[in-house]
Amino acid sequence: MSRLLLIAMLCATGAACGDRARARDLGELTIRDSTYYEPETMQPYSGRVIRAFAGDSTRIQIQGTLLEGTWHGELIVYHESGRVRYMGSFDHGQRCGPWTENAADEEPTSVYDQLRSEVEALGMYPPCSDAS
Repeated sequence: MSRLLLIAMLCATGAACGDRARARDLGELTIRDSTYYEPETMQPYSGRVIRAFAGDSTRIQIQGTLLEGTWHGELIVYHESGRVRYMGSFDHGQRCGPWTENAADEEPTSVYDQLRSEVEALGMYPPCSDAS
């Protein structure tokens, strides 16, 4: 339930459901040694990025932000079912704070299964800096 509330809040602020025209397609960028570059200039890319599922450009698989070519800020990766698979924050390319990691793609059938699934999918990393 708390994830749904978080996603609803992100949608309301435009972070999760914002205009796709303002986000760059991740597939358009060049990647070298885990850094994303503008292919025309080979300068590290900074800005919002998305990637749609193969075969369905209307459904987002990945959304996040790059800073100087590395992940920075929140990253969300979805299952094809639309449920969150991974969600957490980066601080200059390093995971930080709480993460949902490899969450199930189907809704749990009971409250017990839901709680167990959420605990199993929770990852904790060093705190994010205030500048994230």
